[in-house]
Amino acid sequence: MTDSARRIVIATWTGTSGAEAGFSRLRSANVSLGNVAIVTRDASGKVDFRETDDWGVGKSAMIGAIAGLILPGVGSITLAAAGAAAAYFIDLGFPDALLKQIGDGIAADSSTLVALVAAHDAERAATILTEQLGTVISSGAESDLAAAMSKMGRTA
Repeated sequence: MTDSARRIVIATWTGTSGAEAGFSRLRSANVSLGNVAIVTRDASGKVDFRETDDWGVGKSAMIGAIAGLILPGVGSITLAAAGAAAAYFIDLGFPDALLKQIGDGIAADSSTLVALVAAHDAERAATILTEQLGTVISSGAESDLAAAMSKMGRTA
């Protein structure tokens, strides 16, 4: 799977176990996955995250830009640069600071799944996560994330 043949799928759940269940379902459905991060925020507001693989600078910048579109008040360019810098200096996976920021941006007692998926599986992955009662924020099915989010009633 080449980098250009991958898409980001992001989904959120009420409850801290939803993202883990969604990830398990994607694996059992043989969805072609790259790196996957599960971010949780417990009822007290404590954020925790784990990821399956490490990423390089370019992909970390991409997830930073996507998070900038999702999280209010934070510019995507700023997060893209932070994502790239963090990957270069600290972490070859999703930047830890970015995963923490995503966790800070979700409601207490909830979870988020961020997954790198083969382009040919992105739509199927989004369907599976919806069936697992997740709210898909981005399926990567469209090249313009802002347009995809506006179709779902969210603003970029």
